Amino acid sequence: MQKSFPGKPKTLALAVMLASIAAPAVAQDVEEIIVTGSLIRGTPVDAALPVEVYTADDLREVGAPTALEFVKSLTASGPTTGEAYYFGGSGNTSNVGYNLRGIGADKTLTLFNGRRASENASIFPSSAVARIEILKDGAAVTYGADATGGVVNFITRNDYEGFELSSSYKGIDGSDGDWNVSGLAGWNFESTNIMLAAEWDHRSELDTIERSFTSLPYSVNPAPWSTLTNLAGWLPRGALPATPGNSANAEWGSPVSGIVSDFTQSSCEAVGGTYVNSFTCAYNYIPYYNLVEQNDFFRLFGQVSSEVSDSMDFYLRGAFARNFSPHQYGSPSQPVVRGPARGTGATYQIYVPSTNPYVADFRSRTGYTGNAAGYTPVTYRAFAHGGNTIFAEGDSKSTPNKNTANYWHISTGFTGETVYDISYDMALTYNQVHSTNTAPDIIGSRLQQAVMGFGGPNCNAADLDPVRFGTQNPAAAGRDGCLWYNPFASNFASQPVLGLANPAYSAALSNDPGLIAWLFNERRSENISWNLTLDLVFSGQTGLELPGGAVAWGAGTQWRDNRFRDSVVDPIYNGSQPCAWPEQRPLPPNNPQYTGCTPDEPGPFFFFSTNRPSATNQEQFSYFGELNLPILDNLYMTAAVRREEFTGDLNATVYKVSGKWDVTENLAFRASYGDNYQAPGAGIVPGDVNNGVNSYTIAAGNWRGASTVTDSGIEPETAIVKSFGTIWQSRGFSEDHDLRIILDYFDIETKNELGLLASANTIANAVFNIPPPGSTSVPTNGTARADCSHPLINRVTFNGGVCTQGVTTADDFANITTVFGNGPGQHTAGYDLSIDYTFPAFEGELRLGLTSTKVDKFKFSQTVLDGYVLDPGDSRLGTLNFATIANSAPEWRTNFNANYSVGDHNLRLVVNYVSGVNDERFIRADGTINEASLRPNGFKPGTTSPFDPTYYGVIGEDWTSVDLHYIWNWEWATLSASLVNIADEDPPASRQEMGYDPRIGNPLGRTFEVGIRKEF
Repeated sequence: MQKSFPGKPKTLALAVMLASIAAPAVAQDVEEIIVTGSLIRGTPVDAALPVEVYTADDLREVGAPTALEFVKSLTASGPTTGEAYYFGGSGNTSNVGYNLRGIGADKTLTLFNGRRASENASIFPSSAVARIEILKDGAAVTYGADATGGVVNFITRNDYEGFELSSSYKGIDGSDGDWNVSGLAGWNFESTNIMLAAEWDHRSELDTIERSFTSLPYSVNPAPWSTLTNLAGWLPRGALPATPGNSANAEWGSPVSGIVSDFTQSSCEAVGGTYVNSFTCAYNYIPYYNLVEQNDFFRLFGQVSSEVSDSMDFYLRGAFARNFSPHQYGSPSQPVVRGPARGTGATYQIYVPSTNPYVADFRSRTGYTGNAAGYTPVTYRAFAHGGNTIFAEGDSKSTPNKNTANYWHISTGFTGETVYDISYDMALTYNQVHSTNTAPDIIGSRLQQAVMGFGGPNCNAADLDPVRFGTQNPAAAGRDGCLWYNPFASNFASQPVLGLANPAYSAALSNDPGLIAWLFNERRSENISWNLTLDLVFSGQTGLELPGGAVAWGAGTQWRDNRFRDSVVDPIYNGSQPCAWPEQRPLPPNNPQYTGCTPDEPGPFFFFSTNRPSATNQEQFSYFGELNLPILDNLYMTAAVRREEFTGDLNATVYKVSGKWDVTENLAFRASYGDNYQAPGAGIVPGDVNNGVNSYTIAAGNWRGASTVTDSGIEPETAIVKSFGTIWQSRGFSEDHDLRIILDYFDIETKNELGLLASANTIANAVFNIPPPGSTSVPTNGTARADCSHPLINRVTFNGGVCTQGVTTADDFANITTVFGNGPGQHTAGYDLSIDYTFPAFEGELRLGLTSTKVDKFKFSQTVLDGYVLDPGDSRLGTLNFATIANSAPEWRTNFNANYSVGDHNLRLVVNYVSGVNDERFIRADGTINEASLRPNGFKPGTTSPFDPTYYGVIGEDWTSVDLHYIWNWEWATLSASLVNIADEDPPASRQEMGYDPRIGNPLGRTFEVGIRKEF
């Protein structure tokens, strides 16, 4: 599994926090104590707050982990992005955010040398980092918003002189492996030091078919199977109405027979599909995806630090990083969930006239002899079973996204002392993230044009009927640059990844590659977010004396300017075309001129939404103060307050107190209590409507539309963070032994948390709450009935626009609308345990270490939407929490290590443990399993027998892995080797698309890594 670093969490003495900057990086020869969390110079080294420190040597002892491996190893961390997990956002590959306490990565503040930086921990140059300090306590009073869960501070080397080269290679079964190369150089010039670093990390592609847990049959893990495919059922229709209306029959004509299936059970199964019904041949889209995508990460870093005078130091630091994924593969195309038909929803959206030349083969294969003017598919996806190689690279058979992100961090400032021994710290910091992304989708009106014979970029036929959307000119169809599109099962040769031939295929009936390319729009967007921060902090002695010493003070101010700009040049993607057809206007359905385009402006694409360009900004101003109170020689306290004001009349005032009592030479107690807060970011605009997609549990996991409206009355969220701990330090069983035990209790409760008032999944589960006839339980296979009188019914867009009580099912909706604003809060509490024991052994030293986090509480408060109580509040501990974007909440995370060093050799054994989580989607409130929800819809291969229930991933499995790391400090260079996941254990089963939980688990299996580092 992942690498882990339990060996040396060192508790630094800290004081309560209040300023927004930690002291500058320190010299390596005589290291000044830098305390993450306090701005008072001279804060005691044995302070009141829980901090773990990992030095560069600590990290080398466990194989110099990547940012993703390191974050996943922390027992105090929750689910983490960074894997190539398309369903969590394709732009998240190597975008690694700390998620301390599991309450959200947005609530952990990331610092670089004490200055605010990007949340993506991958951007920091590991070769230049001296240590990582992790504060596991709320810190808004010191650093401002975004620090409810804690703070991670990356601190670089200082006064480094020399030259260092390093490289490593990781061997992965089924992959070309991962590697990195880095260089570090430093020069000292009297009172000035210059340091430069450059790094390149490369990850090779790992296909999903290389791991068994991703390629499970439908009967085992139905999660990655879609019922919206290109093997469809078609409804024959009579003549087109003279004047089109806003329903399927009013636009396309009345049905003249029942559904005609474009496949048989055998032809469906021949291409790897699962027969569900006459209009559904489900397909597994995961073979088209990758577990790991090709990814390159480049980093450049430069630092100048100089002693200007005896009382003033200057520094300038600049970091640049580039995260590049040339392709992030998903489905060959997205399904139809909206448009281009006038009737809303995902059904009957395409009309194929009988004049389409490919209809003859369709009729012949299916044996349909009726007299139909045209045909509409019940549901449809243009490319599925047959793949799509038009945009693919290499051996891939699907449609990729492309993602690039460039990061800048520049910080400069002065530190020193003025008269009366008052220390000062002035800093100016600039951060920028510039990203470009594509997510191709089909333009619905273009596919409709193509099936009518007017496809392709060179088609300019005249429209003879302006009443109907699209070109109406039968004589010009398929002529003079106009192309026909074949939408039927005969258009693809095989399931290309699995090599399964399509029995319906005919080469003469395949589609023109240029026509296929014309159907798509790459949906390219470019956005820039940047912030400028000005810090000014003073600290010194008050002149007041307490029995324990002088009272110290700190005070300061901070100004931040946050800006965000979203640029979309494409006139189709940028919202200039708000509806499926260029001439359509968005209107309420009750408007007499309504033609099928709703006021939420769904856009022209089958699946995804448009992205209107936007630019927003937010200013923040704060001032704060801190006192360090040495009450007795063995008892001190700190107290801090901060006032922060934001654009839009938003503000917060927070307080914090902490203290430490050294009871004896060996025993100490510490505690803290404080307010925290988080304000809406610059990109959050009240009234905004965001149209996206969601995987709906109640609809067998199928992806459909999800719209989010930002609440107009949004305000900062708040939190109370408490902690209490005890520290024991002593000799062990002998005078030359060292023992340290730290036990901390933490308690974090958030309120009015910024996010969805209710997830789209929660709304869907509430509305579709009636068991189908013959069942006493509500299934999740799409057959549950809708309660059409439900208070949230207006948040559901139904296929055809109508909900019929007792008839409409979870297969019959296209979109759900929810609200982003101040929603339910979280309450988590538990214990951190750290034990370190060091003693001589044979000719060397043996260090035993254990870190463990036991979560006792993980609850969500009441969820209310439109006055309806969706959820009274419940415990999410030990569950997958799919409704909260699949955030697993394991009860236990533990790491144990045994480190033996002798001479030039170091050997470390690491054992990692994570307790299992149950999938709450299939478990009732009383703890029993809802078996009706575990039965996949459809029939066993080659039979008419329904599937049995499948329990895959429902009951969580504990996960234990063992790693071994070795270092040889050879005379010429330092050599390292790591064997990770020695037993080659698969990650625990999870009923998600890839068969495991990418935010917790590791899909690589056993890996072997070798590295070399040479200093000159």
